[in-house]
Amino acid sequence: MADNEPDAPPISHKWQPIQNLPDNWADLCRPDLHAVHRQWIADRKLIKDEAKLNKFQEELELLWAIETGVIERLYTVDRGATLQILEAGMEALGQFHEDSPISTDAESLIRDQRAALDMVMDLVGQQREMTPFYVKDLHQRLTVSQATRDVLDQNGTVKEIEWRPSEKGVWKKWPNNPLQPDGSIHEYCPPEQVDSEIDQLLSWSKQHEVLDVCAEVEAAWLHHRFAQIHPFIDGNGRVARALTGAVFLKADYLVLVVRDEEHRAPYLDALRAADRGDLKPLVDLFADIQRADLQDALKIIRALRGEETVQSIEAAAEAARHTQDATIERVAGILDELMRVAVVRFEEIAVETQHAFESQGVVVSTLVSDDDANDLLWTRHILAAVSDQGYRMDVERPWRCGSLRLGLPARPEADVRLGVVLYATGNQPRGYAASAFLMRPYDGDWQLRRHLGNPFFFDLQPATEALEDNIAQFRVWLEDQITASLREWTYDL
Repeated sequence: MADNEPDAPPISHKWQPIQNLPDNWADLCRPDLHAVHRQWIADRKLIKDEAKLNKFQEELELLWAIETGVIERLYTVDRGATLQILEAGMEALGQFHEDSPISTDAESLIRDQRAALDMVMDLVGQQREMTPFYVKDLHQRLTVSQATRDVLDQNGTVKEIEWRPSEKGVWKKWPNNPLQPDGSIHEYCPPEQVDSEIDQLLSWSKQHEVLDVCAEVEAAWLHHRFAQIHPFIDGNGRVARALTGAVFLKADYLVLVVRDEEHRAPYLDALRAADRGDLKPLVDLFADIQRADLQDALKIIRALRGEETVQSIEAAAEAARHTQDATIERVAGILDELMRVAVVRFEEIAVETQHAFESQGVVVSTLVSDDDANDLLWTRHILAAVSDQGYRMDVERPWRCGSLRLGLPARPEADVRLGVVLYATGNQPRGYAASAFLMRPYDGDWQLRRHLGNPFFFDLQPATEALEDNIAQFRVWLEDQITASLREWTYDL
């Protein structure tokens, strides 16, 4: 290099092909946002007149159209004018530039950006598909009224030049690597790589739908990777934010509005962190914005429903839940006590059986279980056995089961399994029952042999005397079932 030739600017960020989601993407998801989102979905269903809620969403969409240009420094709109525009709506936008709060150019760009958001709605409603053609079409819609764009000349001076219509909605033909304030260069994707990079981006995004990637992670990933490609000569930030809005809207969130005054600095910092491989700051920023806007929407819903009425209803619901929890805990305790009685008796029978058979020189196997409710296959047998007896087992209420298995290793076909289940009967709203049934081995599984008598019905009362009475009667019933099962087993030996 000759001494009089200027040195090339240093490269602060060297372009690399885009990367898929990080392996730990699930750790980046924000459960606090998901909780607010679930509340939003649930509360929204309770609103019969959605007019005010729709107005909030329309204002948010118009705010997006304003802010996406402000953050790019395409125009300025002060907070007061923004509030007036949001209150009056798109229909009155023309009045504002006549009274000079905003320029004619700003009005045109805001209209274009709002129209582009309608294109995003087409994507959300599946009238359009996310394809390279769609992305180009979206860019053309966003920039149709932008007459000029800024470029850097060879001396590093920003100049404004005409932006011809033929340059909009098409991939860049020349590099668009910006000069940073420190004089370094930030490299974006070379023009010849844009087609393949966009294809890869959209292919991965489709795969993420199958993986059910949370909206905040997908939105941050898509925004950043699109910005890395920078496929257009200008307007890339607006397209990236439109695609980000599409991700959230498809997941039934609100459109994501990155506000210039509140978010510009953390937004740019988060994008720089993503350039270094850390997507978390951008995910967190998007999640925080979305959560705040959803909380505002929830306040509107609460106001529509009547704040005091809602609080009273929710207080009543909470009290009912506490009462229900206490009832469930008491019922579960009584069932545990009854099942303990059954298991203790099963263990006594097992010991007695072992002793009797060993005295005859016969090897016998016994197994007592009190956690059969964790065995999904056995649970299915229980449900079928109860149903076969003409009752419906309410599995939404507490229930317990246990069993005693008796077998001869030399004759596995003679094994039996006595099952006892304590359950709430669907036939009687407050009633509980105990059923006993005998199972036999069948094709590697168990098959119902027969029911062992009628169910034992009982009420769950808080009084100690009632519980003691239930236990006494249960012991008598259980002994009958054990006797019947042992006789049945004896017949087959």
